[in-house]
Amino acid sequence: MTTKSQISHPLMPWAVWAIATLYFFYDYMQQVAPSAMEPQLAAHFHADAASMGLISSVYFYSYALMQIPIGIMADRFGPHRPLAIAAIVSTCAGAFFTFTTTPAEAIGVRIMLGAATGFSFVSCLKLVSNWFPPEKFATMVGLTNIIGMVGAVMGEAPLTRAVAVSGWHGTILGIAAFGGIVALLIIFLVKDHPPVIIQKHTLADRGSGLAEALTALKTIASNPHAWLNASYAATINMIYTGFGALWGTSFIAKLYGISSTNAAIVVSMLFVGAIPGSFFFGWFSDKLGKRSLPMIIAASGGLICVSAVVYLPGIPMQLMYGLMFLLGFFCSGNVVAYAYGNDISPKGANGISLGFVNTFLIGGSALAQPIIGWMLVASSHGAKEFTLPDFRYSLSILVAAKAVALIAALTIGRTKSA
Repeated sequence: MTTKSQISHPLMPWAVWAIATLYFFYDYMQQVAPSAMEPQLAAHFHADAASMGLISSVYFYSYALMQIPIGIMADRFGPHRPLAIAAIVSTCAGAFFTFTTTPAEAIGVRIMLGAATGFSFVSCLKLVSNWFPPEKFATMVGLTNIIGMVGAVMGEAPLTRAVAVSGWHGTILGIAAFGGIVALLIIFLVKDHPPVIIQKHTLADRGSGLAEALTALKTIASNPHAWLNASYAATINMIYTGFGALWGTSFIAKLYGISSTNAAIVVSMLFVGAIPGSFFFGWFSDKLGKRSLPMIIAASGGLICVSAVVYLPGIPMQLMYGLMFLLGFFCSGNVVAYAYGNDISPKGANGISLGFVNTFLIGGSALAQPIIGWMLVASSHGAKEFTLPDFRYSLSILVAAKAVALIAALTIGRTKSA
């Protein structure tokens, strides 16, 4: 870690954070893009629901597998250089996706894209740790998540409209062009830490960086609270990956008999709700100086809302807008998992600890995408059209996930330190 001292300009931390969060914004647009163009991609690749679930979800698997290595790199070498390289790679991969013609090719490119955009959140939080005081960490996590949620909102209805106007090829190329601009900003303007700082103990200062990193990882992996926190992060986040990033638009379109574009507008309220929710739960957690109570509130609210969305019949569309907003608001309590992970990290290894949390938040929650796809195929017995009972049966995995999140939060809450 570092102690901030004699920063050249008071706005510099915010400038560094803003540029880094632009890459997180780009990351979220890539996450939810398949949802905005699912019918077009399915037709192009001749893919069924299970295959589309796999094409979309491999992004999250490679993203998740990279999180601990990214944390090690951020602790060992600083976040700037790895982030810059990753931004270049993701821009190229995003553009190359337009040349894919088979599901196997699409899966390969999405794996590369997920691995590269996987640098976005942990690198940004490492920069926050370097540039901002520790008592603002959870609040800054919340603010960072807001930018991601805005990217997700942009990836729903606006991207759906863009696909209708420019086709999926043109839309994907536009996203890649934006990524290229962000990559240039990262390369030339982002710095690892303030220009004049007092150095404290970090992994980079120690003799054997890899050995120390592995020791830190072992310490984290042997902590039961780290696993409870990871379980909470994965299950509360499933609503964004399983519903918001892929299957929600199809469910809402079937539920109300509306177009994919209009359904995407409804689903986008999930991410709109996460915007104030991210700030609230980050601020509330810092204000309390506790993590467990915000986690319990978030999981409880999420469980109630997702149960209503999935099971209640005859919900008026206007009420569904409100339910989606509340569901996104409560599930944005996932930001507290990062703050708790930072709290329990070994000294000088907060990047690794944050990577551990993000591995499960992204990778674990991404399991919802193919599981829902497989359950849809099984429930419909291979039919091309899914019924509402098919969707309700398959989306039950999201209700179960919120119950697991609540149990994890309650268990964490039994300790005085949480």
